[in-house]
Amino acid sequence: MIRDFGVRQSRRRLFGAIGGGLALAAIAGATVLHLKQKEAEGVAEYKAWMVFGPACPAPAKPVFDTTDGGHGQEMTFSTVRFARAHGASLCHDLNDKEGRGKDIFPVCQFDHPGVISVTTARGTSWFWPGYMSPATISVRNGVASCVIGASQDFGHVLVYDRPSS
Repeated sequence: MIRDFGVRQSRRRLFGAIGGGLALAAIAGATVLHLKQKEAEGVAEYKAWMVFGPACPAPAKPVFDTTDGGHGQEMTFSTVRFARAHGASLCHDLNDKEGRGKDIFPVCQFDHPGVISVTTARGTSWFWPGYMSPATISVRNGVASCVIGASQDFGHVLVYDRPSS
């Protein structure tokens, strides 16, 4: 019987350690690529949904115009209650820090809402983008902000009726 005095066993351990290290490096690399891809998706969604424009003015009277019998259209998205006088809406949750963060906040876009109310745990805010202007509302830390303009396709042409100062 020929004895190897542990030479083959040492090689097996060495190759096993090298193989295990390569496997761990491959897993770590795949994880980093996945995280970078998710971050890039978050940034792309943020850029697609966030609109930078003039702020929506406050309405002269914080109630819906009920002269036509309408009482507003209400919906709840991400624990935030939105109500508008008219039109369509689209909503999405975005990551904070321009799409790179871990915390999320809701964003809703409206095509021609008239007056909008936004109710959070911190209270109700009212905005008046007008009946011909689209609006984008984001709610961060329970505080709503509104800008005139929208980036999402509502299936028809949006008219921008910016208020005069």
